[in-house]
Amino acid sequence: MKKLSLFVILSVAMLATNLFAQSPVRVPVGPPVAVSNQHLTLPRDPLPPALTQAPKGSGLHIGQSYDGIDFLGSNCDCLPPDTNAAVGNNYVVETVNLQIRVFDKTTGAILLDEPLSTFFGVPAGSDPYVLYDDNADRWYVTVIDGPLVGLLLAVSADGNPLDGFSNIYHITAGIGGFVPDYPKPGFNKDAIFITYNNFGNGSAAATIVSIDKTAALSGTLNYFVSTPKFQFRAMPPAQMHNDVTGGVEWFVSTDGSDTSGNTIRVTMMTNYLSNSPQFTYTSLPVTAYQSATTADQPGGSGTVTVFPNTTTTQVHYRNGRLVTAMASGTAADGFVYPKGLYYQISASKKKIKLLLQGVIDPGPGVAVQMPSVDEDSNGNLGFTWIESSSTEYLTMWVGAKGKKVSAAQVAAPGGGFFYYSFRLGDYSTIALDPSDGLTFWAANEYIGADGTNDIWLTHLTSFTVQ
Repeated sequence: MKKLSLFVILSVAMLATNLFAQSPVRVPVGPPVAVSNQHLTLPRDPLPPALTQAPKGSGLHIGQSYDGIDFLGSNCDCLPPDTNAAVGNNYVVETVNLQIRVFDKTTGAILLDEPLSTFFGVPAGSDPYVLYDDNADRWYVTVIDGPLVGLLLAVSADGNPLDGFSNIYHITAGIGGFVPDYPKPGFNKDAIFITYNNFGNGSAAATIVSIDKTAALSGTLNYFVSTPKFQFRAMPPAQMHNDVTGGVEWFVSTDGSDTSGNTIRVTMMTNYLSNSPQFTYTSLPVTAYQSATTADQPGGSGTVTVFPNTTTTQVHYRNGRLVTAMASGTAADGFVYPKGLYYQISASKKKIKLLLQGVIDPGPGVAVQMPSVDEDSNGNLGFTWIESSSTEYLTMWVGAKGKKVSAAQVAAPGGGFFYYSFRLGDYSTIALDPSDGLTFWAANEYIGADGTNDIWLTHLTSFTVQ
């Protein structure tokens, strides 16, 4: 849930979320072979302004770039924004606490803007998320319900979000009875998945809802709830793009907690549209990570929150590969400042292998938070993150990493002091435009000049790797 009034912190809002386990099959994994460890080298000092086009020869080209929903327009006197967006056809759709907005992809014109409670037709709680399912040409919007006892799911009538969301479902039976927190959706060919942390069972165990997609598209809600090997906070389901076979869903997370570790967990789920799902857990050795402690801003050492970090929040699956990212500390500075950690994994029923792990590290004293990653059809990785330091207010960046390019650029420069430091945000997103398979669309937050009143801003940026 993680929603904060400017005057009252909801105690349950400080807790977090997500996912599943039964009949575990253990797969032994040795040291990863031929894994690339990479640092994304970034331009520094002085901080450039936001550009409509990246510097010539940088390898990164900025396309459309416009502001999304800000605090004053969010219909929610709360923190954090829970910034996320999806792209499909001619539209970009953004949700935050507690608002949905549909943009014309090319111009940035606002085509729909309404509170989530209006959109769903019933009170909405928090932690909204929007996806475009390129397998089914449908949009999905999820959120915790207003009473905090269930989940809401809206499914669009077709590939145009302005044609309405004809099927709206209230999922309550079997959910747990109290705060299905931090829900994250995903999909494959034949199912929609929502994972959350179940505070109703006293342990906040990650739990999963597997929803029959064919039924949901036709107006019938048919779902199964299961609980996996313990995982706290996010164990997000993959968005399995261009999945033509179904039968398997993937998840990538830390290995049980959001504090520290030297492995990441890849979970394979089968038989999910039943009461007897099967889970296979693979722990991949990675460079040690640990929750960071410090983030600075001009005029305030250590005054930007680092909560939450060390949690994956978005997973993409394309052509047999999973990619995900999280913010966490590294041993390079004694686990003090969060950096952006990202992973690329080859995943099949026969073999799971870590292909790449890397660090978005702008340098000493720079905190990197809210990272997300996706992969284009040429194998280039596209990133978004926000960062701050003693010389940089909270700023949104985008970047790219490939065989021939390593580039980064400001998407929305921070303009003022961040005063309300309970939670920085819960997640960001990046998604590949299905129309060309090459254009990344990033959604993240940043701080404007009026940090006492309009306390967070969001921004949408598209870019390609040249």
